[in-house]
Amino acid sequence: MLDWIKVAGKLAYDRPTRERLLGYRPVVICLIQSLERDAFLLVQPTAGRGAWMPPQEGIAQNTSVEEATSQCLDVELGVSRKQMHFRRSVWLGRKAIPERQGSRDVEFSIRPMQGKAYYGSLSKVAEDTPITRNPAEVAGHQWMTIDQIRDRMSENSDRKQELLRVLFVKLVGTEL
Repeated sequence: MLDWIKVAGKLAYDRPTRERLLGYRPVVICLIQSLERDAFLLVQPTAGRGAWMPPQEGIAQNTSVEEATSQCLDVELGVSRKQMHFRRSVWLGRKAIPERQGSRDVEFSIRPMQGKAYYGSLSKVAEDTPITRNPAEVAGHQWMTIDQIRDRMSENSDRKQELLRVLFVKLVGTEL
């Protein structure tokens, strides 16, 4: 009986688990702000074809958004947990991915994949922190001001532009 209560509690209070069951892959978009000034670290994904976005990471089963953020920064940029200051996370929403619908690649799902469930996290890092890009994930990185990000937005797909807008409004209160 106690096991069923634990499962019910997890479903009620753990949003990533609920999203996974419904066929949405939980993903965290890691917004990295400079400790010294109003600038943000964006990366150009290896497969991104010119897109500039904050690093992203899937949220594994029984992993918090903070743990997924720490893992993302370590794997993609070589920034350790000791070098980052996690501030907070927010729910960004679900996005259907029509071309992927129907595949069964969301682990522990009771439905075929519907899309992704996005969370945003805000961390602060010193700009002089050494960045060691993982070439399989990241082709380039750059500290950018809000105006520079606005100038580069058009290089992203419409879906990524929308995610960036929601991320900045919810985490730093700035419209792009």
